[in-house]
Amino acid sequence: MRQKVGTAINARLLYRAKLLAIQEQKHLNEIIEEALEQYLSENRIKSKDCLSPAVKSSKGCIPANADLVKKVLEEDAFFEV
Repeated sequence: MRQKVGTAINARLLYRAKLLAIQEQKHLNEIIEEALEQYLSENRIKSKDCLSPAVKSSKGCIPANADLVKKVLEEDAFFEV
């Protein structure tokens, strides 16, 4: 479903977008949608994956053998498990 959006943008940026639309024989809204889609997919939140790049790079498990895990679990804990 398409939805109308009203916004104010830099006049020079709009001019450049219009020129690109003419060069590529596309409608201006296609140029804006493509640019927004690219920006969101590369730099921001993806619709299926809402993790930031910092969280993505640090998530996962810490490799440890069974003896180490057992030793850590036997230590006095700050929080009870």
